[in-house]
Amino acid sequence: MTTTKSDEEHLDEPFILEITINRDSPIALHQQISVPLERMITKGEILPGQAIEDEVSLANRLQISRPTVRRAFQDLVTKGLLSRRRGVGTRVSPSPVQRQVKLSSLNEDLIKAGHTTRTEVLRYEVRFADEDISKKLECDEGTEIVFFERLRWLDNSRLALMQNYVPSDIAPSLTDLARDGFYHCLAQSGVHLQSGYQQIGAKNASDYEAEILHVDSSAALVTMKRTSYDETGRIVEYATHCYDAAQYAVTMPLVTA
Repeated sequence: MTTTKSDEEHLDEPFILEITINRDSPIALHQQISVPLERMITKGEILPGQAIEDEVSLANRLQISRPTVRRAFQDLVTKGLLSRRRGVGTRVSPSPVQRQVKLSSLNEDLIKAGHTTRTEVLRYEVRFADEDISKKLECDEGTEIVFFERLRWLDNSRLALMQNYVPSDIAPSLTDLARDGFYHCLAQSGVHLQSGYQQIGAKNASDYEAEILHVDSSAALVTMKRTSYDETGRIVEYATHCYDAAQYAVTMPLVTA
């Protein structure tokens, strides 16, 4: 679902669930909260990324216990409908990005899928290739390279932490990288990708990754390591990316033998 600018301006205003608790009902109290909230989310009446009234405020307003509200929220977290993150609070989860395995730009794929994206360049450093990176880029040790680290946003959520190592003669400027996707920058410089290989994995978030992505410590992350080649067979990048697993999935076609 694509949000308008007007929608986005209200995502941080907590949604107030207008319900009346019936203590004589056979329906459990926590379900009297979770069921109508789930219905509104699945019908699209509450936008992805929308903040939800915090459990203390909701418990006080409905005059029920905080553990009851917590259980209601947790039921929806388990179903993937809500996310609860440090410093962000409780929000409606975005629809997971379903991405095919191919050599393509994450930024362009997200835009084509109707999402709003933005990128923060967290680090941009000119370095000399050490033994490990020289092997990955197939260059001499001590060769000048550029390392950059970016945070990619999906609509109103932090989706990916991306680190790239690139030969300095084809590396985009900091200004260009903050404005456009990396692959777009390469194409604008006359560098055209031809092939690559990547390894998909999973890990638990480190303290640093959890802080940047606003996920819980040790939360599940999808990982990707990629080496890409241009038309001449030169390695143009070595990349290591990690994605919030609650928002990102990799799909691949399968055929019978």
